[in-house]
Amino acid sequence: MKTDEALPRIGVVTSRQCPFCGHHEIGITTQDGSFYPLKPGTLVQAMEPGPAMGPALSEIGIHSKDITQEPEDELRLRPWVPGPVKGDKSLRLKYGVMVEENIDTNKVDGTIYQRAFLLKLQNLIDKEIYTPLPVILDRFFSTPHLASGNSENISLAMWQELDEIREPVELVKAWLESPGDEQLNIMLKPYSKNDIASKPVSDEEFIKEMEELSLEEFLELL
Repeated sequence: MKTDEALPRIGVVTSRQCPFCGHHEIGITTQDGSFYPLKPGTLVQAMEPGPAMGPALSEIGIHSKDITQEPEDELRLRPWVPGPVKGDKSLRLKYGVMVEENIDTNKVDGTIYQRAFLLKLQNLIDKEIYTPLPVILDRFFSTPHLASGNSENISLAMWQELDEIREPVELVKAWLESPGDEQLNIMLKPYSKNDIASKPVSDEEFIKEMEELSLEEFLELL
């Protein structure tokens, strides 16, 4: 029997800003407000809008003007990675996030980081179109029941119930509060400072890595 995530997704074609890079992307917004970006290879079916579609979407705040107009105020983001982990791809993909452009990257604190980490998780859930989310969550955590609702609901449920999801944030928070070798060594495991000291990347390269990161790849890093 198919799970809800495996069933066809029906919605309206909309655009939004990518939470990672700030660029506009095209996708489908379903009646519960979930956004699914259109990717090469995505199977779509063109349909005439039915009478029930309009009211359902308007109830969640989506109107025809939202589909055709660009947002007036664009939220621009830029990457932030704890300095010591920039040299290792797996660590920067594990700990790296996108923060608002107006935030001083030298003043990122635990609250800012936690919010950005949850946004990263939510975006990865939104991007997943090939494997049903219950299957992914069952594979990694034996918790397929957490794949209920939209991406925000799912990311919050994962945060509340899974230690593996909270651990990276807790480690970065501890390092931000006490940026010494003791906390750093815990955050770098199984690596050492010598293993990652000579492989930094530019912000542009890191953004590309984040855009290519899948939910399954991210969960494997945890």
